Amino acid sequence: MNITIDDNPELARVIAAQQLLFPANPRAVCEQMGLNWWAALKLYEDGWLSYSPANTRRLDEAQEAELRFVGSLVVAGCDRGMLAILLSELSKPYAYDTARLYFDWATRRWRLLPDPHAHPEALFTDWLDNLVAQGEISSLTGILELGQDALSRARGDTSQAEYERPA
Repeated sequence: MNITIDDNPELARVIAAQQLLFPANPRAVCEQMGLNWWAALKLYEDGWLSYSPANTRRLDEAQEAELRFVGSLVVAGCDRGMLAILLSELSKPYAYDTARLYFDWATRRWRLLPDPHAHPEALFTDWLDNLVAQGEISSLTGILELGQDALSRARGDTSQAEYERPA
């Protein structure tokens, strides 16, 4: 059972729905991530940032995400040409959550990182299918025993619990 996951990078966009309780200033964010302040100013001048770091005292959540996203590419060594290639398929402002997105070099596009908690039953089924394909009888037997024990507990089976209680 293979699941279809929507990996549209727009789902990783950070929206400034509310102001942060303790907003960061752009210079502090740059220092934290190792981005040269002059480089941050150039990112705005060249159109990569939607706001001027020099004229913004406090960042909202989306502005901080934008600075971290684009700034991390610069810190990693991307020049203007590489930024143009990497960001060509994304829409401005580039306020994306770096923890939810990655660049797939094989397909040359940004994709969402899979959320392991989004489809637990489907992931579990895929895992079982892999164990069957590999002939992992002992692992499957152990999973069966754990499943039977869990069902007994969920049903409130007291017959087994009576034997486990100290007299």
